[in-house]
Amino acid sequence: LDFMQDAARDQGIAFDQEGFEKALGEQRARARASWKGAAKQTANPAYQKLPTSEFEGYRQTTSTGAEVLALLKDGQGAQELKPGEEGEVILDHTPFYAEAGGQVGDRGWLYSDDHNTVVADVIGCYYPIQGVRTHNVVAKQPIRIGDKVDAVVNTEIREATMRNHTATHLLHAGLREVLGKHVKQAGSLVDPGFSHFTAVEDEELQDIEDIINREVLRNEKVEVIENVPIDVAVNEYHAMALFGEKYGDKVRVIKIGDFSTELCGGTHTAATGEIGLIKILKEGSVSSGVRRVEAVSGEGSLQHFRKDHQLENVVASLATRSDATPAEALKYELERREAEIKRLQRELDHARMKSASSSVASVTERIKDVRGIKVLAHRVDNLERAQMRTLVDQLRDKLGSGVVVLGSANDGKVALIVGVTKDLTSRIQAGKVVGSVAQKVGGKGGGRPDLAEAGGNNPGALDSALNDAYGVVESLLS
Repeated sequence: LDFMQDAARDQGIAFDQEGFEKALGEQRARARASWKGAAKQTANPAYQKLPTSEFEGYRQTTSTGAEVLALLKDGQGAQELKPGEEGEVILDHTPFYAEAGGQVGDRGWLYSDDHNTVVADVIGCYYPIQGVRTHNVVAKQPIRIGDKVDAVVNTEIREATMRNHTATHLLHAGLREVLGKHVKQAGSLVDPGFSHFTAVEDEELQDIEDIINREVLRNEKVEVIENVPIDVAVNEYHAMALFGEKYGDKVRVIKIGDFSTELCGGTHTAATGEIGLIKILKEGSVSSGVRRVEAVSGEGSLQHFRKDHQLENVVASLATRSDATPAEALKYELERREAEIKRLQRELDHARMKSASSSVASVTERIKDVRGIKVLAHRVDNLERAQMRTLVDQLRDKLGSGVVVLGSANDGKVALIVGVTKDLTSRIQAGKVVGSVAQKVGGKGGGRPDLAEAGGNNPGALDSALNDAYGVVESLLS
């Protein structure tokens, strides 16, 4: 991080610390989530003792009279969950889809058997081991083994998930049609990933978007074929398998016309027209040979276009000509503001240089004679390295013959620059001076005999280091 900050500062580029920390935090969260998900599958032996559940969610989103077969709290078996406690509930039959195959688990509620009271909020549904379906809940009322409940899926979330999942099938097929048959899906939980080795061009993304939305407009039937032998699914249906998924002897095939055929246990729309619209937002690399497409469908697409429209209205308000398009108005305004920022930056740099020059010019008492050589060591904060170099040149000219040592502290970092007039470089070299001074601020550096630079990470020691610079010069002359 320090290296990146220094490199950005040297190039005159602003380093977005907040943005960097946010992006790093998001990546760490993704890594933690991935690790926890994998660990959950095998870590807890309590799951081995749990009964299985009958899944009814392909046909319905409500299961009445479901019996509570088992409860877990803090990963251990329990007889009861009290109000406010989080835990896991296993039912004998359920409409809740468990997270698998790239589709997130359902959310919803458990009601009392009279359907008058919410017993628990279901915040997720998972497969800890094959055949066992756990409902992660926050209890609202006491829940006990043997209770009967009505399990109700949040249909708004389920329908949005179905649209997204079916859209993912179309997207995968569109990627293969445009980019080539080498493309394999590498995951689709949130951001569909696929195997491809080069960036996807904007024109290719537009082609993919056009192709898959034509399938939406055709309102193709989404055909579900159950209990297909795996060899028949692969060899006769030519169904694609999701990378990394394990399949049994019998599989479920999702077929969308002649466009897409995949092995999938997820929930889907009845026809492609129910998706509404698919909008590709962006595409990029996530690792070597794996790229990610981010897209929205249904209401997500509507919200995206609504935001675009709001942005166009804002941009239109910036237009200085009535015939300017929103894009032209935005371009003009950005260029105008960029020019204004550059002008203000030049004024600020000029003011800083003027202030620093005035400050140094007035500290003639800091010029000391060291073995017949004039030496000036001074602190000048809030200057960039390029400005410090300019100031060193000015001060060397002012001294005529001598050594100039300037130090600056900004954002917790120290910058040091040493200049030696050319008539003295045979007796003392700037690189040796800056190296010795830098050690005192926790850094190191080097350079030419007449000009050298260093960095450090201890701003609190800068004043002392500059005071010691005179002794450094004297010791090097000895």
